[in-house]
Amino acid sequence: MPPADVDLQTANETLGDPYAGRFPYAQAVDGLPPTGPLRATLETNLGDITCTLDPGHAPLAVANFVGLARGVRPFRGEDGTWTTAPYYDGVPWHRALEGQFVQAGRRGKLADGGFLLQDEIGVGDDFGRAGVMAMAGVGEPDTSSVQFFITTSPAKHLAGDHTILGSCDGEATLRKLEQAVLAGEPALIETVAITRG
Repeated sequence: MPPADVDLQTANETLGDPYAGRFPYAQAVDGLPPTGPLRATLETNLGDITCTLDPGHAPLAVANFVGLARGVRPFRGEDGTWTTAPYYDGVPWHRALEGQFVQAGRRGKLADGGFLLQDEIGVGDDFGRAGVMAMAGVGEPDTSSVQFFITTSPAKHLAGDHTILGSCDGEATLRKLEQAVLAGEPALIETVAITRG
């Protein structure tokens, strides 16, 4: 990852992202119905989670997530080549903090997809309930990429640091995933279905 003092555009040019961290929303949703709520159903080995995404609030992050899930947004694989495939299929939930969140998106040994995203953080962002879906970074601004987390209970201390993608149902499944990760048991995203309408 480039040094923190390198600007985002230069960082993405260095990383080689063909979209420079700005994958087009229109391309991400191409072929979906033109209107209606945009949803992501995360099918996991412990149950399903349905999330309503908010492209009005975070168009870059939502376009990136949807494009990755649908296999149209290129990412850099472990061998260094850029490829397209349904990114999240078979990816583990690899991190959890008890009573806070469960996190996924690390594929193999790489922590990012070969690009960095601009933060999209609003003044009214609220992590005051379970089911808030947000981008995960490395503790510095503009360092999110492919990893995301979903809160398992209110976590207001996270406000102002993470781009919120949307909100999710399936709290029982989220708690199961959290406990599985903490216990070192298998917790996997089997596939992500993107729908609208």
